[in-house]
Amino acid sequence: MELRRDVAEYRAAAEAQAEIVRERINAALEVSRRTREEIEERIASELHAPRVTAKKAAAPARKRTRASPRAAAK
Repeated sequence: MELRRDVAEYRAAAEAQAEIVRERINAALEVSRRTREEIEERIASELHAPRVTAKKAAAPARKRTRASPRAAAK
């Protein structure tokens, strides 16, 4: 009889721990759902109203120089 009581205590503790784990998993799932929704909303808003970026200034053209006499001699 005493042996069964010990098993029942372990079973109750395991069920309590499982409930805690389930609650944590559900909370994490809710956070991930909200994050996904926020990301999807940002993507949708970017597609409908793309960002205006400043045009990059063109780099000045390089000056052409004559080949040095050393390079021609080789």
